[in-house]
Amino acid sequence: MGHPTSPAVAASQTDAAADGSTLKVTAPTLQSPVNGIRLDNLEPVFRIQNAAARYSATPAVTYRFEVQTMAGAVVATSGAVAAGNGTTWWEIPAEQTLDTRYRWRVRAEFAGKVGPWSAFGEYLTIDYRGLNPRPTNGAWPRTSDDLIAYMNRHWSSYMAPTARTATRIEHMEFLRDRMIEAGICGGIDITWNLKRGIGPHSHDAIAWRKPNGFVEVVDIASAFDDKTIPLVLHWQIVSGPSGYDRYTQHPGC
Repeated sequence: MGHPTSPAVAASQTDAAADGSTLKVTAPTLQSPVNGIRLDNLEPVFRIQNAAARYSATPAVTYRFEVQTMAGAVVATSGAVAAGNGTTWWEIPAEQTLDTRYRWRVRAEFAGKVGPWSAFGEYLTIDYRGLNPRPTNGAWPRTSDDLIAYMNRHWSSYMAPTARTATRIEHMEFLRDRMIEAGICGGIDITWNLKRGIGPHSHDAIAWRKPNGFVEVVDIASAFDDKTIPLVLHWQIVSGPSGYDRYTQHPGC
């Protein structure tokens, strides 16, 4: 008997394969992150090569991404993600834990039926601690000008244009945190700033407590909102309520 030519959807649960799948498609192929790679952020973007029908045209499937601890506890799931053209991606919506290994997998879904899960991919999240290079002369930046020069010297690659807004935000937050760490090591009382004094944290601004105890909001980058041009770091006092929120992940100096 010939293979079916209609969309490859199993007719009932009795058509379930040995792996539990009820949708006649292949498992997606994981593209990134895989092979235990160390990421440079805490909110990875997962990319796959789409599933294919086993017999005929692939139905208009969606994809479900699942992220687990290495012990198998589910820490995030995507819901239904629309298929892209040949490849599909999904970004996890919340930060994961520093310096932690996770695994992830994906399956196709259609009309209540599910395809086989992919193999697991593994990755290791960034460890921000100790990323800032120590000054060769032992002197951390002690002024705003010195701090900007330090950042330009060591982290210029994070100031380049990006294709995605999410990547621009990741790079800005990376620069913000490295600036806070280096400044604290140099005796500058800076930290995260809560927008409008209540939160969430500003991407491109920090809070600075001056020697007289007054807290200012400091804008630290121009061109942040235009991902197509390079970021330019600066130190510019701006108006508005400050939200001094002490930096909690400092690695030490």
